[in-house]
Parts: sequence; C-alpha cells; structure tokens
Amino acid sequence: MGSDSILAGIGATVLAVTLLVCGFAACCLPVTTASLAGAVSTGADSPYTHEQLVSLAQETRAFTVDAHSSMEEARESLAADVVAAAREASAEGAPKYSQWTQQAKQVLGDAEGEGGTALETMDALAKVSDRYALDADAVSHLEDCNGLITGLSSYLGMIGVAALIIALVLGFRKQFAALAFMLRMGPALLLAVLVVLGLWGVIDFNGLFAAFHSLFFVDGTWTFNYDSLLISMYPIDFWMGMGAVWVGSAIGVGLLCFAAGCLFAWKAQVQHRELEEAAAADAARSKKRRKKGRR
Repeated sequence: MGSDSILAGIGATVLAVTLLVCGFAACCLPVTTASLAGAVSTGADSPYTHEQLVSLAQETRAFTVDAHSSMEEARESLAADVVAAAREASAEGAPKYSQWTQQAKQVLGDAEGEGGTALETMDALAKVSDRYALDADAVSHLEDCNGLITGLSSYLGMIGVAALIIALVLGFRKQFAALAFMLRMGPALLLAVLVVLGLWGVIDFNGLFAAFHSLFFVDGTWTFNYDSLLISMYPIDFWMGMGAVWVGSAIGVGLLCFAAGCLFAWKAQVQHRELEEAAAADAARSKKRRKKGRR
C-alpha cells in the first residue's frame, strides 16, 4: 500500500470526525436554539410564558456554549436574566401570575428590598422550587458543559484543519484517486456511524441520551425534575430536534464532500486515460525507432 493510499485512509477517518464536528457546530448556533425552543418550549406546565422560556433558553445557550473571560460574571448575568423574567412573570396581571406561590413572590420582594445579587436571588428562588429558577445543580451542569465545549473546541478545529491539509496535499500531488477515496469514504464512514446511532435512537432515545451524557458527565449530575426550569426550556423534544439538526447538518456537508469526491474520481479516470495514452504513444515511438535502427 502506497503512502498516498495510507494518507487517504487517514484523511477519510479524519474527515468523518470533521463532519460530526460540523453537525455539532450547527447545534451550537443561536438560531438553532431559538428555532427549536420556539417550537417545543410550550410553557404549558411552567410558571413562565412560552416567549420567556424561548428567551431564557437563548440566554442559557450563551452561558453554556460561549467562552467567558469570567465565569463568575457569566453566572451573575444568567441569574439576572432569570430573576428579571421571574419578576415579569410573577407581576400581578401577568399571564402566569397564578403559577407563582406567595413564598416565591416573597423571595423576589425581599431580594429587591435587600439589594442582594441576582445569583443570590436566583438561588433563593430555586430553593422554593426549581420550577422558578436554575438551582445550583443546574448551573453546575451548565458550567460543566461550557468547560467541555470550550475546552474541546480548539482540538476539534484542529481535526478539521488536518482534514483540509490532507486533502490539499493529495490535490497538489495530483493523487486524484486517493483524494476521491478520502472524500467519498469519509461521508460513508459517517453514514455508517449515524445509521447505528439512529437505530439506537429510534429504539431507545432515552438510553442513547443517557449513554451520550455518561461519556462526559458524572452520573446524577445531569438529571433534573421534569417540571424544572431547565427542562421546561429544553424538553426531550428539544434534544430530539438537536439530534436531527446534528445529523442533517453532518450529512449535508458530507454530501458536498461526496460530490467533490465523485468529481475527483472522474478526474482520476481522465488522468489514468491520459497516462495510458501517453504510455501507448511512447511505446509506439520506441517501436518506430527500433524499426528504423534495423534498416
């Protein structure tokens, strides 16, 4: 097996991972959270309205996904958004006013009078019920997610750069057949993985969801009450939608790569035919010279 063939095999594997990363990147976009939360965060059993849940979902996404120079400031900013929404939702005449207990209203009133920090107010409100605010466990889990995403982002970017470099090397060497193999086998590997995960998700989505989380988080740190604020923002349908976006985006980019692979496969055929014709022409000229030499 030649070095270019080995390089193409490595490139196909790296490309498959890159396509998965592309799908994940699509999931992290603000528009994805806004669209999915807008579709599934109904607020039927929540003390917050649908519009408030969608807005809080977007603020929570920013806390979870974006890099922060100060996590303490990021926590305070998120808490301020939650407390502001709580004051609006619990105000007399608000659509969800009846969902707020007197104790929860008292916490908000006391905090306003005492002038405590937003994070302290959110903690106190969450102790009344995690329906009203993100409790310490929820915030801790979101911080874990942030550390994982921001910590891996540079390494995941390097994987994409590696795939690009391998493709460029094969292209500059005019190894079109090897490049075509990489660009078509990468999406094929991705599709094989997605088929397995897709079947698992159809049969047991909760099991797949739990297995995925157990890879990165300690058991018990990512499960919350079904009516908590966190789950109201991000119900199971939200994550199923995220899965669809992840798969759809990865396959979409993969199809572009596969199409490029087909183009390079055609170029490889043309290159092979041209080499055969050139070899045949050289052989014919050599034969003619040998005949002339015998005369």
